[in-house]
Amino acid sequence: GAMGLFKKKKKQQSSDDDVAPDGPEAMIKLGLLAHDAGDLKGARAWYEKAANLDHPKAMYWLGITAEDDGDTETARNWWIRGADLGEPNSMFSLAASAYEAGDIAVARGWWEKAATVGHVNSINNLAATSFAAGDVAAARSWYTKAAALDGAGTSMAMRRLGEIALDGGDQKTARGWFEQAATLGDTTAIEALRELG
Repeated sequence: GAMGLFKKKKKQQSSDDDVAPDGPEAMIKLGLLAHDAGDLKGARAWYEKAANLDHPKAMYWLGITAEDDGDTETARNWWIRGADLGEPNSMFSLAASAYEAGDIAVARGWWEKAATVGHVNSINNLAATSFAAGDVAAARSWYTKAAALDGAGTSMAMRRLGEIALDGGDQKTARGWFEQAATLGDTTAIEALRELG
């Protein structure tokens, strides 16, 4: 369901394999390897080295390791530092924490900041909360933005646009969105197409 979107991102792949061995990107990669192996202390040490070089993604990962340790205040502080430097995953994590605490307005503020840099799941969460508040036009607008981007959550945005169109009685538009989502492997959209016949 839509609520799965509100969970903080735990894993992230980097496609940049050509990094300087002593640069912050390499430090983060070493931190991720340690993190994946369950070595939070080792991961934290690498992330701190990169964070000391003002690398915002390292700050995001320091927030994740603090959260893994149950230290939400430290996690939040790292995410704020990362968000201040433009890290969308930090913004998303701050939004998720606010949402989980019941502060929808603060969550939406962070999602809006992350949306400005194309963070698809933040855009989807803006759409979902708009829809939940009864603002279908705003939800459609946000989902349309997410559907135009490339990333995790794009197919879900397409499927939700199909569902909104179907709710409005527009089977042709619904089918178009379901077909686009289906080509990206969205199994719920595939099932919706079967039901449409």
